[in-house]
Amino acid sequence: MNNDPSPIQGAVGGALAPRGSNRNQSARTDEDDGVESHRLTITRAAEEALLAAVERINDGFRGGKVNRNQVAIWALVRFGATLGEDEIRDIRAEYLDEFSALDALLRRAKDTGKLPPELRAYLQKEMGFEDAPKKKSKKSLQENIINDDIKESA
Repeated sequence: MNNDPSPIQGAVGGALAPRGSNRNQSARTDEDDGVESHRLTITRAAEEALLAAVERINDGFRGGKVNRNQVAIWALVRFGATLGEDEIRDIRAEYLDEFSALDALLRRAKDTGKLPPELRAYLQKEMGFEDAPKKKSKKSLQENIINDDIKESA
């Protein structure tokens, strides 16, 4: 039996440390090419998409054959280089953590001393104060006034 502690091939074709190994070791250097590599765990849906891409690339490719790891690295490097504001917004929307957002909102409110009116209204409703008298808003000066000069007669 081979007791070699060499890495096991993972879902992306990358290296996974053997069971029981130190989890703090997230990077290793491949002695063959001197490139530092890192582990990446992907979902089943991502694995299926990756496999479909590899099959499409290799179909009719006579100059070689690509593997999952090569395609994943190629896609990640290109994606990082072309990542735009629309993609950033889409990713943030998909992975929004409501509790983290509330924590950030609360920190900002504490720093500024101001709570957004929508949140204030929600809190009052949740506490059963929706029938409580509202603070009167101050009327602002208006531009549509007549400013006549008054002349005093002697």
